[in-house]
Amino acid sequence: MKIFGSFISQRFKLLAITTFTLFSFISNIHAQEGDPEIGGKLFKANCASCHFPDKDMTGPALQGARERWIESSTEENFYAWIKNSGAVIKSGDGYANQLFNKWNKTPMTPQSVSDEDIDNIFAYVESYTPPPPPTGATGETVVSTDDEGSSSFIWWVIAILLLIVIGAVGTSRGYLSRAIKQQNGEEINENETVSQAARRWAWDNRGWFGVVVLVGVVAVLVIGLMGLMKIGVFEDYKPEQPIKYSHKLHAGDLGIDCKYCHNAAMKSKHATIPTVNVCMNCHSQVHEGTETGTTEISKIHEAAGFDPETRTYSGETKPIKWVKVHNLPDHVYFNHSQHVNVGGVDCAQCHGDMKKETVARVMTTEDLNAVEENEIKFSRPTLTMGWCIECHQLSNVDVAGSHIKGAPESEDTYYGVIHQRLLKDKETYQKYLEDDVISVAELGGWECAKCHY
Repeated sequence: MKIFGSFISQRFKLLAITTFTLFSFISNIHAQEGDPEIGGKLFKANCASCHFPDKDMTGPALQGARERWIESSTEENFYAWIKNSGAVIKSGDGYANQLFNKWNKTPMTPQSVSDEDIDNIFAYVESYTPPPPPTGATGETVVSTDDEGSSSFIWWVIAILLLIVIGAVGTSRGYLSRAIKQQNGEEINENETVSQAARRWAWDNRGWFGVVVLVGVVAVLVIGLMGLMKIGVFEDYKPEQPIKYSHKLHAGDLGIDCKYCHNAAMKSKHATIPTVNVCMNCHSQVHEGTETGTTEISKIHEAAGFDPETRTYSGETKPIKWVKVHNLPDHVYFNHSQHVNVGGVDCAQCHGDMKKETVARVMTTEDLNAVEENEIKFSRPTLTMGWCIECHQLSNVDVAGSHIKGAPESEDTYYGVIHQRLLKDKETYQKYLEDDVISVAELGGWECAKCHY
């Protein structure tokens, strides 16, 4: 009986150990599960500015990072490191301090992500495969004018041919008229000059001649007015820049958010051109481009006074003379932060799909309307007053949904404050809601002082 009981006890212990091991294995597998599609979006929003999945950049390559942490530390510290690397370093973790010293003693920025978010990110990272190398295409959007040039040339040829035909017909008619006069025995003034003949013809045909002159004057006025309407219109303006920067590569292929580089757009009137320090966040590690090699990136290194061989800064900086693309008249006020933070306007609404562009250019109305995500479809030329007026007319504001529930009015949002005021004036509120929407124009977006000093 004792032998039988011992046998049962051993079998029970074996079963318990097996069950515990199995649950641990399942738990470990579950911890590494994730959705690569969701993870791809999270990676681009939180990680892409400093990390590549498969190679070192400002930070280390992320593929295999979980396994390295499990081998050198613990999986718990792996999650804790991503959320707050400084805390793990202070705890004395050896692997954390090793990474900290290896990467220039720069702690990773704390990330506001959950364990599930991290699993999704690393599901994407581990499934990532690098895109195939370019096959000669530069990815640059080229604005072709060949069709326009050919069309213009054809119209000029047609106009010249018409003038030749008109001249030939007029000459033939003159000879016929002269022959008829001779046949009828009418007197012909042999000494009549060309100008005298022209005046005589104009008088003889003064009805038709007056109509032609009137049409000509109206046509000149119309052409002149159309020319005046183009003053200050700079659609498709794309100046050459000192560095062949590619938005297609950075914003498109690498998925870097616009506001990472143009971070002032969220807190300033101007979006501003990124500083060299922003470029060096990545290019202190990335020294060679996919298409231009080291040629263009070396210009960034020169501007920062950085030696990629020794990875040291000389302190001798040199400004990059970027050419401003989007220019407004001095008397026009525009505030990026108001539109981005308060209005929630996406960059593509005004700047188009920069994921398909190299250096920046002023998008045409057609370019902006071609972006499917853009809610406002324009009919006016870009960066003109009519363009802004049209946007304010077509943009609707959900003032009722903008109030922070439970927050005092002093801490309310911009449109939340307006909503609180409208609630105190029911008559005005109902007037605004006659068409079930409240536009920016109705909230003062058409007032002259909003945009003009």
